[in-house]
Amino acid sequence: MNEIKDNNQVEKANINLEHSGAILNSIFEGPENIIAFSLDQNYQYIFFNQAHSQTMKNIWDADIEIGKSMLDYISYPEDREKAKVNFDRVLSGENFIIVEEYGEESLSRNYWENIYNPIQSDKGIIGINVFCIDITERQEAENALKLSQIQLENAMDLAKLANWELDISNKTFTFNDRFYSILGTTAEKEGSYQISLDDYLRKYVHPDDAGSIGELIESSLKERRLIFGREIHHRVVRNDGKTRHVAIVIRVTPPTKKSNVHVYGTVQDVTERKMVEEKLKKSLTEKEVLLKEIHHRVKNNLMVISSLLNLQSQYIKDKEALDIFRESQNRARSMALIHERLYQSPDLKRIDFGDYIQTLSKDLFHSCITNLGRVKMNLNVENLMVDINTTVPLGLIVNELVTNSMKHGFVGDTKGEINIEFHEEGDEFVLVVSDTGVGFPDDIDFRNTSTLGLQLVNNLTTQIDGKIELNKDKGTEFRITFKEQYK
Repeated sequence: MNEIKDNNQVEKANINLEHSGAILNSIFEGPENIIAFSLDQNYQYIFFNQAHSQTMKNIWDADIEIGKSMLDYISYPEDREKAKVNFDRVLSGENFIIVEEYGEESLSRNYWENIYNPIQSDKGIIGINVFCIDITERQEAENALKLSQIQLENAMDLAKLANWELDISNKTFTFNDRFYSILGTTAEKEGSYQISLDDYLRKYVHPDDAGSIGELIESSLKERRLIFGREIHHRVVRNDGKTRHVAIVIRVTPPTKKSNVHVYGTVQDVTERKMVEEKLKKSLTEKEVLLKEIHHRVKNNLMVISSLLNLQSQYIKDKEALDIFRESQNRARSMALIHERLYQSPDLKRIDFGDYIQTLSKDLFHSCITNLGRVKMNLNVENLMVDINTTVPLGLIVNELVTNSMKHGFVGDTKGEINIEFHEEGDEFVLVVSDTGVGFPDDIDFRNTSTLGLQLVNNLTTQIDGKIELNKDKGTEFRITFKEQYK
């Protein structure tokens, strides 16, 4: 009976031992990222789990064995010495947790959170237990975050950017060191990183800007009208009395069930940018004044030429020579009118050509048509802006065609109309000058003529890369199409 009882106890002990082994195995071999191993006092393995075996293979390309010293597998002298120091600390009775980096650079360099504990017996410390958690991904993420923060700090330094937060419950700003640097002081000198909205406006904002900035922020907070997101410019007065220009950008995180509305943003010192902008504005203003003066003087010079031609024509008796003088006078006036429009235009490089045609054609009509009841002029022009490089030749074309209609279209007592159109068709401009007079002679090729007027029209049309067509079905109609070359 005793033998049977002893056998049952042995079998039960074996079952318990097997269960205990299974439990321990599940503890040590279950989690993939947990490494466990034990060493004796000579740093020799007395236990390791599969994860540790595989990790040693990955890091040191080593096939570890029970009874062999772990230090013999670590090929980096620095890592080997570091491991021995930690093992000796445990053998002296310490329990500690540290983050360590191990591994061959050519294989795998990993970060570990290592837990060191001594193995105690009745006779004292007989070995070392080490539990390691691979935190490489977490550590690399933290390192990347630190690097990102450093890069952000450097970028903010280069951009002279500071950041701040606003507690809307008590209207108190929290500024960082960079903001106080913009103000020529430090948080230590000012006594705090925090300052109320009223104190900020009173102490640092330029007196001429304080009122408007304060009202803007106050009304926005009161009405929950978040101006926030756009850039607000104002001046600040540093502790040394110097004035700086800053740009504030405000951001808002809406409230949630767990948090209140979060108001924050950046402040940038834009003094140098402001100075450059002012210099550019001044330079542009000076150039605009100069260009206006140039256009004014050119216009005056052309009008002087027109006046001289008019004076000279009074002494000419020959009708053909007199017509030539008057045509030259009109050409000078047509160009003068363009420069007059240019110095009056805010653009300085483009003019409203529809308005120009109306003025020029009316001037020509009153100077060339003596019997106003005989000829009627109709204008259908759009107010289109045209570049100066196009308007000068185009103005001369209008002058020649309108003069030609008035001079040759209505001979004797012939009555009729002169029609002028100017509009856009798609990406092209269209100029049409027509009359219902006697018509264009069939025996004259308008593209190859000896008259100066039509020669000018053809050459100037080519100059603006235009196309000219003549329609003689109902009187005379010249149609010129061209594209804007200088947009």
